[in-house]
Amino acid sequence: MESKINYTAVGVFVVLLGLMLGGAAWWLATGKKQGNTTPYLIFATDNVNGLRDSSNVLYRGVKVGQVHSIEIDPSNPTLIRIRVDIDKNVPVRADTVAQLSPQGVTGLSVLNLSGGASPAPLKARPNQPYPVIRYAPSVFSRLEGGLNDATITLSKIASRLDLLLSNRNIEAIGQSLSHVASLTQTLDAHRQDIAQTLANLRQSSQDLAAMGAQGQKLTVQGTQLLAQLSETTQHLQTTLAAMDQAAESWHEAGQGAVKLGAAGSKAVDQLQNRTLPGFDRLTDNLQQLSSQLTELVRGLKTNPSQLLYGTPLPPPGPGEQR
Repeated sequence: MESKINYTAVGVFVVLLGLMLGGAAWWLATGKKQGNTTPYLIFATDNVNGLRDSSNVLYRGVKVGQVHSIEIDPSNPTLIRIRVDIDKNVPVRADTVAQLSPQGVTGLSVLNLSGGASPAPLKARPNQPYPVIRYAPSVFSRLEGGLNDATITLSKIASRLDLLLSNRNIEAIGQSLSHVASLTQTLDAHRQDIAQTLANLRQSSQDLAAMGAQGQKLTVQGTQLLAQLSETTQHLQTTLAAMDQAAESWHEAGQGAVKLGAAGSKAVDQLQNRTLPGFDRLTDNLQQLSSQLTELVRGLKTNPSQLLYGTPLPPPGPGEQR
């Protein structure tokens, strides 16, 4: 009796079982690690030759993670975008710096982290999916850059030396040396004239020094004269101030005299209009009184009885009777 076996079902079962075992193995190998890591980004500015996916990430020599991916930054082709997964327990701070370091003689490289003294943890910016660790060029990159700069500088120096030592410049330098020799001979031939000229210049310098001394003396005298003029000016200012005060006093006195004249005029007017007419009337009355007293005295002398009998009647006139 033959057994009936469905090989298709067996094949499907084996494939599914293999996938399940592979998935379990992958989860056991990476699932726990991914759950305990934090993704970060690093933007390298130099050559990252030797760095691979799954390369180690070291923190001061201690392995703390690995490289997840390496690619050219699409927004800036001059940068290399490196994503790394680092253990959550590693203190990645705001001052943490990543640097590419060679690993032995294998030609491979690792990312070495340093810093971490800042108390502030590194956080992602609003426009970035992950926190970005600052990158510092490696020592070999800086040496390579320095060598390249030195090579370029040496090349420029060589070009300039070649241009400086051209046939035309050498000929010009030879002519300049010839002119210097001719000038030296001319100076040697006129040594006495030059010495006499220097002596004249020395005498002129002495004369200028004497003139400078006289000028300084004149300056001192001028300063003294200016001081005297300043003092005289101050006295004049004081005198003018006193004259101003005297003028003001005279002005006040004039105003007082004007006021006094006005008061005198008013008093004269009052004297003419009021006092003098009354005085005239008083004089007339006094004169009349004086006349009456004179007559009374004369009557008393001639007839003292008037004090008892009064004034006698005058004698009757013609045709009158008493």
